[in-house]
Amino acid sequence: MRFERTVIPGVGLCQRFATAHGQWASVISHPGGRRDIVIYHPEDGDTALCTLVLEQPEAQAVAGVLNQAVTVDHLAELERQLPGVTVVRIPVAVDSIGDGKRWRDTALSGRPLSLLAVVRAGRVVPTPGDDYVLLAGDEVVVAGAEAATTTAVDVFAGH
Repeated sequence: MRFERTVIPGVGLCQRFATAHGQWASVISHPGGRRDIVIYHPEDGDTALCTLVLEQPEAQAVAGVLNQAVTVDHLAELERQLPGVTVVRIPVAVDSIGDGKRWRDTALSGRPLSLLAVVRAGRVVPTPGDDYVLLAGDEVVVAGAEAATTTAVDVFAGH
């Protein structure tokens, strides 16, 4: 995907792009953090059909959702590229072994397993590290040998 970047004096940065389906849109970034998403008419790329105005927190939330989707897609691709490695996304159940514990204090320490990300309240925390405290409602994304990921499912599901 190619972006056309244009500075609009007094407004901000406009990043215009076309999708694989030939739809044109742009994101206008204002200095205060506001973002405008502009959708253009399919037959006239200079005519805006609508503008979605996002305040900074809204723009960050949408970016988080898009990043989460991209992260999950990349993880699926990683699994296809690495035979023998399984990537799973597991919800942390209330009162499971992992609820309220740091990653390194779970029953998974020392297994051939890596914590790739945690999804908390719709936001992705990539490579959170051994000190990250897991909470019920989180989703952990782990990669490793199939036996280790199966054990992880049991641990976080509360089995």
